[in-house]
Amino acid sequence: MLKLGRFCSILALAAAIPLTTQATAQSGIQSQTVQFAKGKSSATINGQIKGYAVRDYVLRASAGQTMNVQFRPTNASAYFNVLPPNSETALFVGSTSGNSYSGRLPSTGAYRIRVYLMRNAARRNEVANFRLTVGIAGRPTASAPNRPNAGFGGMTGMSAIRAIDVMSERGFENVDDFASGETHYGIFYKRSTRQCVQMTMANTRVVDVRDIRTHPKCR
Repeated sequence: MLKLGRFCSILALAAAIPLTTQATAQSGIQSQTVQFAKGKSSATINGQIKGYAVRDYVLRASAGQTMNVQFRPTNASAYFNVLPPNSETALFVGSTSGNSYSGRLPSTGAYRIRVYLMRNAARRNEVANFRLTVGIAGRPTASAPNRPNAGFGGMTGMSAIRAIDVMSERGFENVDDFASGETHYGIFYKRSTRQCVQMTMANTRVVDVRDIRTHPKCR
């Protein structure tokens, strides 16, 4: 059964938040390429963010390899997300999952580790110093074709409330929902096919739907 009460409250909050993040609008996203020293498979970066500033740490990796990230901030409102190649839909959201990540990568390309302050801290122009350790391990495997919206055609741009009904009609259960900054996510699971789908929303509209294959509550 759908958790409509909690999910709809998130959508109500989303209605008051613009699609373009304040970080992007005010200060832009600063990018830095992560490079490993010769013979090393990890790197440690010491950095700082303030207010609405956002930093992307970019590194290339291959499908089948494992990415490990450890994040140690001085401000409890600082987090990181992991974004896959050519997508704004996070594989990992630190504000709901913590300060460490380990996961097998689904595709080959440039991954972004996005460091940011939560909105309440950014509004107060707080500062966070941090230590970010990133590692890549394992051998690459063949990458499956990237079909993020396979089976969910026509849902992008749909009203989020209508999209919930559509997922229910297709046999999906809403098993989790959370927010990261101005973006809101719903996790849906279909037990008969073991599909685990993430729906991304902004301004109460669906901006992305994709099968993410695994999630702690998809079981």
